[in-house]
Amino acid sequence: MKLNVIQPEKVFKCSQCGTCCSHIRGMMPREDKEFIQKMAYGKLPLVQLVPIEKMSFPLWDWEAKRFKKWQHEVNVDGKIKPSRGILDLNSNKAIIVTYFMDSDACPFLKDKKCSIYYTKRAYICRLYPFNRGPFLDVGSKPKKENMFGTCGAMDPLMPLIPETYDDMVKFLSKAFPDGSFENAIQFDYITEWVNKTIVNLMKQKLLRPAMNYPYEFFLKRFENAEKIDFTDFLEQCSYIDNKEELIKSFDENRDAKIKISEFLEQHS
Repeated sequence: MKLNVIQPEKVFKCSQCGTCCSHIRGMMPREDKEFIQKMAYGKLPLVQLVPIEKMSFPLWDWEAKRFKKWQHEVNVDGKIKPSRGILDLNSNKAIIVTYFMDSDACPFLKDKKCSIYYTKRAYICRLYPFNRGPFLDVGSKPKKENMFGTCGAMDPLMPLIPETYDDMVKFLSKAFPDGSFENAIQFDYITEWVNKTIVNLMKQKLLRPAMNYPYEFFLKRFENAEKIDFTDFLEQCSYIDNKEELIKSFDENRDAKIKISEFLEQHS
């Protein structure tokens, strides 16, 4: 029987240098930053709550709840604050979709090691060295150069990644046994799911977001409104039946596994 063995030089291996965790502000592709500056400060239902220069990596609302618990277990102040939200004019509730850590370096980084590595870390931690996966709809198919962050451990692998899209995806599906490729795809899926869910809520008149308000006025109204996390809001308005099952499906990367499997089957 012939075994499908991946050559060691074609596999990503994290060097555990701690560099990615020591500079967490501004970790986003240039085109994402430009879009946020142009659209995310009140022109869309989902509004950025902090200046772009203060932003660090995003935590989905259920991830932030975990981090708030874990920070006490390791005696750390995670400095976890809301980063993106929706002001619902129907209920006058401030719906928090993502949080962030208001710090230059991850507060959970101790002696260049993650103090909560044993837990279910955030997607943004687990997807590194990726910035995004290959299936996110950004108007064109991504190239390998704009899929990754600045990780030194990628240097020997980058020249080996094929240039053509189909071959690139096949290569990536094998080259990241650490699960980062799968996590990147699931993170992108959740991003799209959140956007589609907001649109569906508006269509069903379950949500009436404040848009095109003067930004400072929006922030004041948001701050004074009753706060609720996005997934809690979805359960409260009966948009989803079982929040914990939804989060479990995300945690298990079920959608990413389907996407990868379907792609490999179609391009075998």
